[in-house]
Amino acid sequence: MIRNLILDWSGTLADDLSAVITATNGVMTHFEKPSLSREEFRNIFRLPYTEFYRDILPDVPLMDLQALYLKHFPEDDQHAVPMIEHAQDFLQFAADTGRRMFVCSSAPLEHVRAQAEVNAVHHYFEHLHCGIVDKCSHVHEILTQHGLRPEETAFIGDMRHDIHAGKAGGLTTIATATGYESVPTLMLAEPDILVQNLSALTRLMRSLTVGA
Repeated sequence: MIRNLILDWSGTLADDLSAVITATNGVMTHFEKPSLSREEFRNIFRLPYTEFYRDILPDVPLMDLQALYLKHFPEDDQHAVPMIEHAQDFLQFAADTGRRMFVCSSAPLEHVRAQAEVNAVHHYFEHLHCGIVDKCSHVHEILTQHGLRPEETAFIGDMRHDIHAGKAGGLTTIATATGYESVPTLMLAEPDILVQNLSALTRLMRSLTVGA
């Protein structure tokens, strides 16, 4: 039985794609590069995000890029970042069924914390692991720090890197088709489970619980 959930934030729980594109285009404009359309961004964005920036701005130090990104993603925009549809209901279901929940995200901690508080979901999580560049390495730290058994833990995300991280930790991997990567792209990572959205995942987990 899956007793623990490690959840990506952006595109899995929070609908922040528009805000992220705005911040990224702020960085692009600073360096006199053309802005990216939503489709262009989704086609080229990848994790770890260091590789994405190495592709588009190879000569700029990462610390400079991070500072500019934060500058163009002001705190006021956190109020414009809603939860993905069905996310809050899924979190409530997971809490009601006694599952432990953790966030593992490349997004800055201040962004995730602010968005979680604005959307009144912060209380669902035991810990927010944020600003994580390489989730494949960090997943082991999460398991050790919180005493999680891999066979009882699932990693839920909307990008291949999330699935790769779950596999690196020996976890059940669940891809949700609500975020940054298309289904064909997600399936390249061969997740154990693919769901259309978190409502479908709630139904699946409920049926597995009943059948247990």
